[in-house]
Amino acid sequence: MTRLLPTQDRSVYLELVNTLYRQSPPIFLGNAAVAGLTIFLLWKEVAHAALLGWAAAIYLLTALRIVLVWRDRRSLGTAAEASASRRCWRYVAWAGVSGCLWGAMGLLFFSPDNTIVTVYICIVLAGMTGGSVASLSSFWPAYYVYALPTVLPFAMRSFAHGTHLFSVLGVLSLFLLGVNLAYSRVIQRTVRDAIALRFENNALIRQLTEEKERAEQANRSKSQFLAAASHDLRQPAHALGLYIATLRTVAQAPHIEPGMVDMLAGRLQSALTGMSQLLNVLLDISRLDAGVIRIEKRRFGLQETFTLLSNQFAQVAAAKGLLLKVRPTTAWLDTDPVLLHNVLANLLSNAVRYTENGKILLACRRRSNDMLEICVIDTGVGIAADQFGHIFHEFYQVQNIARDREQGLGLGLAIVQRTAELIDARVDLRSAPGKGSCFSLHLRSLRDTRQADIPPAFVAPLVVASTAPDATVLVVDDDKQVLDSMQILLRSWGYKVLAARSLERALEALDAADDDARRPDLVISDFRLAADVTGIDVIHAVFHATGREVPAIIVTGDTSPQGIALASASGYQVLHKPLDPQQLRAAISQLLMAD
Repeated sequence: MTRLLPTQDRSVYLELVNTLYRQSPPIFLGNAAVAGLTIFLLWKEVAHAALLGWAAAIYLLTALRIVLVWRDRRSLGTAAEASASRRCWRYVAWAGVSGCLWGAMGLLFFSPDNTIVTVYICIVLAGMTGGSVASLSSFWPAYYVYALPTVLPFAMRSFAHGTHLFSVLGVLSLFLLGVNLAYSRVIQRTVRDAIALRFENNALIRQLTEEKERAEQANRSKSQFLAAASHDLRQPAHALGLYIATLRTVAQAPHIEPGMVDMLAGRLQSALTGMSQLLNVLLDISRLDAGVIRIEKRRFGLQETFTLLSNQFAQVAAAKGLLLKVRPTTAWLDTDPVLLHNVLANLLSNAVRYTENGKILLACRRRSNDMLEICVIDTGVGIAADQFGHIFHEFYQVQNIARDREQGLGLGLAIVQRTAELIDARVDLRSAPGKGSCFSLHLRSLRDTRQADIPPAFVAPLVVASTAPDATVLVVDDDKQVLDSMQILLRSWGYKVLAARSLERALEALDAADDDARRPDLVISDFRLAADVTGIDVIHAVFHATGREVPAIIVTGDTSPQGIALASASGYQVLHKPLDPQQLRAAISQLLMAD
């Protein structure tokens, strides 16, 4: 009981000690009352000197215990465990002394020939031991050291007397003592369990309260984000509508100015890119939630990543008049280079976005033989210390009241934090308003510089065939506009297209097609179709109808973690809406060439 216990057990132990102290007043009151009653009833039955001496010892001991308990209770609430333990065992020692004084009645006043004295001693000893069970059992050693010296002297004296009557009294005393000791252990376990349950309930209440507050905060943040995202999506959608109206006007004009259509196409692409960026950020968060991001570690030189980042951000930084400096490094890592690149790219993107003048530095330094710190340092607006705990939360932005899309959506650092956890890296921040920020990524490095084990993670883009392949593609999507636009695009690339808006119509289209088209070379299906049918069901049905497996692509606009996880678990290539036409064309070419 006195050894150091786990946190919750220590709290239970301290509360048991508190309970022991809280229940002391009835004990002291009972001691004083019974001692006074004993003097009154036994005054004519026993020697006055022995009676008064015994009673004086009881009162003195009770007074001392009152003072000690009062003093200890004042400091027990804030006392450390070791201090509380000492006080507890001091209380136990005084309880043992009290038990010895009450047990002395059985020796000092033992009168075999005086029935009144004998009966009174039996009543007092039984009452004191029975009445103290509830008060002292919260810490059972206190009851043991009190009850044993209270009862045993009278029991032994009764057995020593030798008569049948006193032998029976001795046996009854021991029996009653045993019952009380056993009952004390039961009470102690009951009290302990009740206290432990109370602490568990309090912990659950705190946890539920915290979870409720987090859920409410997340709900408020997401509500704010949805309002902001709605605004951000409306802007490029509005621009798309205006550009389309302009394109129709140009198409109806008797003369089209050179370059006008190309210019409008570029503006349309720019507006679409803005929408895609927002949706891709949401997709990144959903993929993290779904746990479908695969970690592919390899050995590579960090300079390889630094070079790619330098090429990626040098022009963007220069456009704002910023100096981007990338310090060369010879460090080598054994981690996922793609995820590391994504983390650093997000940090550099933020640095460029929030730095109006000055410079940005990307560098690394070795912290120990196997630990590396990669830093992104800027001279931007900086972040106040009271915001450090919030900026890594989803949808949170320190300042973007005007919802300027150039300032992002408040998801970049959330993605950084969660992606860094995937590669066992730690993100730190040092910043001051008006002076800039330093984001540090701490991760393990290699001590040597051996060659990478596999080819570089960043490969050149897939080369799309310059001539249209002679292939048939089955496209299934329940949205008519999407289906029509997909047909037009694929046919413009030279593919034969079978289009259907459901699984049943896809099978009908296959049956009605000529012999060559009946066995499509590729299936492209939307993931969520009507009547709870999925793209996976379509692909399996086509396989069964044609008698062979053909390459397949699943296209989805579902950004829920469950939907992403289900689509990714299918084993087919998954592309997310809105589709990048070049990405789609590259994926089709790759699958057809591999088939």
